[in-house]
Amino acid sequence: MTALAAVGPQASLLRSRVFSLALLAVAGPIFWAADARADGAFPNALNILTPEQLPNETLLATNFGLVMSFDHDQTWIWSCEQPLNSFATLYQMGPPPLNRIYAVSQTSLITTDDSSCSWNSSASGAVDAFVDPTNGNRVLAVVAKSSDAGSVYTVVESADAGSTFPQLRYMAAAGDHITGVEISRSDPQTVYLTLTSGSAYTPKVAVTSNGGGSWALHDLSASLPAGTYSIRLVAVDPTNAKKLILRVGSAAGEALAISTDSGLSATTPLTFAGGVFTAFARMASGSLIAGGVVGTTNVGYRSTDGGASFPRLPAVPFTFRAMSARGKTLYAALDNMSDPFAIETSTDEGTTWRPLMRFNKDVDGGATGYIQAIQTCVMSYCQTDCETRSSAELLSQDVCSAAVTPDPLDGGGAGASPGTGTGGATGQGGSGGKTTSDGGPPDARGGTSSGSGCHCALPPEPTAWSLSPIALVAGVVLLGLRRRRR
Repeated sequence: MTALAAVGPQASLLRSRVFSLALLAVAGPIFWAADARADGAFPNALNILTPEQLPNETLLATNFGLVMSFDHDQTWIWSCEQPLNSFATLYQMGPPPLNRIYAVSQTSLITTDDSSCSWNSSASGAVDAFVDPTNGNRVLAVVAKSSDAGSVYTVVESADAGSTFPQLRYMAAAGDHITGVEISRSDPQTVYLTLTSGSAYTPKVAVTSNGGGSWALHDLSASLPAGTYSIRLVAVDPTNAKKLILRVGSAAGEALAISTDSGLSATTPLTFAGGVFTAFARMASGSLIAGGVVGTTNVGYRSTDGGASFPRLPAVPFTFRAMSARGKTLYAALDNMSDPFAIETSTDEGTTWRPLMRFNKDVDGGATGYIQAIQTCVMSYCQTDCETRSSAELLSQDVCSAAVTPDPLDGGGAGASPGTGTGGATGQGGSGGKTTSDGGPPDARGGTSSGSGCHCALPPEPTAWSLSPIALVAGVVLLGLRRRRR
């Protein structure tokens, strides 16, 4: 995957960290990092998954674990970070029947088949991955290995849903850094990579039309804004294997770029002047929705002409961290530290919004959805984390001891061993869902796949922020002050 949000049903996030000026002013030392993670700092979204094949299921990937609903956004439960998914990013879900969840940890590619009750790891050194939207057994991973000459990037392939990666598909030249990989939904033998090359970070696209047997490498520096130093693969159009959505960065700010000739050239129909491009989704109608920041203003745009133009949407009162689309509903994951809610939804393609969920019910007395309980299978493991977060008013106190009603909705049973690869017993279907033959979550193995094959999350750009422990303390103080004023 790469750094931004996704196209279509599993659209997601661009992981740039955007903090308020007030927070930065008092937070103490801030560290500049090429791959900054907010994990362990303030609870916030990374990306959001709304799989078409699981119509009752919504998953919000955060920097403190997974927040999930299995009953059409009625009940929200939390699975805290475990050893293997600590600091994980780039969450995505593969197609049915496995519906396996993937993420990239600090050391490897990780997977779960039981909604984060347990995790397994593979592909050591993985920095990105993408699951074939038409074949859940086929997974590509970008692996970076250190050498005396610097990092060496390769693309390897799995034929067993990411358990092993025996097949080498691409080896980058010295000085090339692979920033994204994606398989075309409409032509799975077509695969794209985005790269930066050399000390000038020349933006390039590599493409194969035979599954990785041979590759063509295209230099896009003449097509993109002068001084472009970063390029990420947002999505391959699900109906046109030659059309790419890219996220590029230059001194002028970030931009959405489009290539319609398999990466030979590109245009930039949308620029976030002096700002960042943070979220993207493709609607079932074909409309393209993009969100970000221009200067210090949160903005959203919609294209109804395939990306030729992007008229601005009405004023956006929150910070987009990710988007996803399912049917006619657009989901937006927000900055829960500066915005009132963690998720809002729109049924008119971003023109108007309504709140769906926030982390702590105590902020508005439970008027919207909120995290209600710890996932059953990891309740014991997550207790200490929960108590720490509730004491800092990041979660309500009753989350730590609550039982999900009906019990269990979360598909987890008692006794799972976090991170060991052996999950607990699965539960019964919940409200609005169906009980499956294996007792899993509602529709956890059923439904039909109509996902777009989008690249579900954008990794952080070099300007991402990472907070020091001093910043964490200051932020919690600010949060308490802000909530007491309400």
